[in-house]
Amino acid sequence: MKTKSIKGIFQQTNKLMILVAFIPLVLSSVFYSRQIFIYQNTINNIEEANQLSEKVDAIVLEEMWDLVFGQKTVAQVQETNVIEELRSDLQHIQENTSTAKELNILAVAFRTLDSLETYQQQLIDNILKDEPVEKNQYVMIQVDSVIDLLSDILQQFVGVEISLASQTNHELVQSVLLLILFQVVLLLIIFAIINKNRRFVRDNLQDPLDRLLDLSNELSQGHLSYRAELPETPELRTLTSSLNRMADDLTRLLEENALKQYHLAQSEVRVLQAQITPHFIYNSLDAIVSLIEAARYEQATEMTYALSDFFRISLSKGQDWIPLEKELRHVGDYLKILQIRYGRMLSYTIEDQTVSPELQVLKMVLQPLVENAVYHGTKFVRRVGMIRITVSELPHQIQMTISDNGVGIAPERLEEKIRRNLKETTDPASESGYGLYNVYRRLQLNYGSEAQLTIHSQYQEGTTINVTVPKREEPNHVQSVHS
Repeated sequence: MKTKSIKGIFQQTNKLMILVAFIPLVLSSVFYSRQIFIYQNTINNIEEANQLSEKVDAIVLEEMWDLVFGQKTVAQVQETNVIEELRSDLQHIQENTSTAKELNILAVAFRTLDSLETYQQQLIDNILKDEPVEKNQYVMIQVDSVIDLLSDILQQFVGVEISLASQTNHELVQSVLLLILFQVVLLLIIFAIINKNRRFVRDNLQDPLDRLLDLSNELSQGHLSYRAELPETPELRTLTSSLNRMADDLTRLLEENALKQYHLAQSEVRVLQAQITPHFIYNSLDAIVSLIEAARYEQATEMTYALSDFFRISLSKGQDWIPLEKELRHVGDYLKILQIRYGRMLSYTIEDQTVSPELQVLKMVLQPLVENAVYHGTKFVRRVGMIRITVSELPHQIQMTISDNGVGIAPERLEEKIRRNLKETTDPASESGYGLYNVYRRLQLNYGSEAQLTIHSQYQEGTTINVTVPKREEPNHVQSVHS
C-alpha cells in the first residue's frame, strides 16, 4: 500500500470536499446546458421558419408564374427546384424539434409542400403537352391557395416555438438563479473550512516538517553547523531536538576523527619521507669517499656542499611547505650529486617559468620523481641520460613536468602496475618502487583531490610525468638562500 505524507492526506481530504461540492454543480450544469441547447434550437427554428415563410411568399409563386408565361424553361425550373430546397429546409427544422405539437405542425407543412409539388408537376405536364395558358392559370389559382396555406402553417409553427422558448427561458432563469445561490453558499463554506485547515496544517505540520527536511539536506551536504528551530507540536519538537543533538554529536565525532586522521597522516608522511633518503645517503657518502681517494678534491667538495644543502632543504626545520625556488634547488642538488657520480652519462636542465616569487609547494615532490627517472629510466639506455624539469605557473595552479629519454614503460606495465598502484590505498608491489606512490600519497594528503599526477610514456623512448597542484602563496615571504 502506498504511503502518503501528512500534507498529502490533508490535500486528499480537501480535494474530496471540493469534489463533493462540485458534483451538484457539474450535474446541474449538464442539465442546464441541455436546456440551453434546446432553447437555442428553438430560437434557430424560429429564425429558419421565418426565412422559409419569406422564401415561400417571395420566390415560389414568382417562379411558377415565370414557368407559366415562359420566362423560365421547364429544365431551368427542374434544375433549381425551389420546392426541394423548401423540403430540405423543413427537414432541418424537424431535426431540431422534440415536442409532439411541433412535429404535428411540420407534418402538415410537409403534406402541403407535397400538394404544391403536385401542382408544379401539373404545370410542367401542361407546358410539355402545349396545353392552353388558361389551363395553367387555373392551376396557379390552386397554387396560390396552397402557398398561403403553407405560409400560415409556418407562422403557426413560429408561434408555437415562441411559446416554447418563453416557457423554457422562464424555467431556466429561475433554476439557474437558485442553483447559483446554493453553490455560492456551499463553496464559501467549504473554502472557509479548507483555508482554516490549510493554515493549521502549515503552522503545525508542514513548516516544522520543512525545517526538518532542510536540516537533513544541510547535514547531508556537510553543513554540520545548521540547526532547526524547535516547533510547538510535541512530537515534531521531540524529533527536531533529537536531530539537533545528533548533529552536535556528529560534529564532535567528526572533529575528533579529523584530528586523529591528521596525526595519522602526519605519521604516514614521516614514514614516507624516511623511505626516500637512506640508500641515497649511503651511495652519496661512498661516492665522496671514492672521490677523495682518487684525489678529486674539487668534485668531492662540490658534492659535499650539494649533499649538505640537499639535506638542509629536506629538513627545512620541520616545515612541510617551502618556497618553490628551494624545491627546485633541492632537486638541482640531487641531480648535481648524481651527475658527479655518473659523469658524462647524465645531463639535466631545470627551467623555472614562474613569475610569482611567493609560490609555496610541498617539499620533496620532485626529487623522488627524478630518482625514478634516473634509476628506472636513463640508467638502462646506452645513450647519455637526459633529465628535463620544467615548472610553469597557471592562473590557479602550478605545473611541474619531469621528462627523461630513458627506457620508457611498456604499455601493459604502465596501465596494470603503475597507474593501478597509484589508486590503491595499500603499499605497491616492491617491483613497482615507492617513489611515484609516495609522491602521489603525499600530494593527496596535503592537497586533496585538487592535486593531479599523470604519466605518459613511450617504450624505448622516454617518460614524462606531470604534477599539477593548486597555487599557494606566502604573503610575508622573505627570499633566502639557505634555511
